[in-house]
Amino acid sequence: MTKSKQRKQRPANDSPAWWTVGGPFAVVFAMLFLGVVLRSPTDGGQSLSSEPVRHRQPFDLAMRAADDAARLGEHRGAWTLQFMMACTRENLEPIVEALSEQHSLFLLHYPERGADCYRICWGWFDSKTEAQEPRVYPEVLSDIDAPLARPIDDVLP
Repeated sequence: MTKSKQRKQRPANDSPAWWTVGGPFAVVFAMLFLGVVLRSPTDGGQSLSSEPVRHRQPFDLAMRAADDAARLGEHRGAWTLQFMMACTRENLEPIVEALSEQHSLFLLHYPERGADCYRICWGWFDSKTEAQEPRVYPEVLSDIDAPLARPIDDVLP
């Protein structure tokens, strides 16, 4: 044989190279892991969820309703605006949380067929005409249908 046609014999290696089997998988996994770690909120990064984390104190609807009924009871003979009546906490919480500092919001207990339902009322007015005048309400209430003017004596528990 001539020198140009001679090939060196390599030792047999039956195991595939690392990059052909698990390499790409390991690289992708490492990149995803690092992406999650680097974006974690504990490091000051942006949260991965689109919803902001809300830290709020739970509140007792019955206690709030009793306090609001006492406040509104000081205006007997007047009128209020009833925006809605709801029997689930999920419907009431966003409104009560958004307006917790508003003195004009009244959450009033209204037991309906054994369920603990609540009325969401706004303000007190000297007359039905005054209650029905157009006005601007907080945004969380403006998404609800037009309020109904009701005598305060009728909505109190």
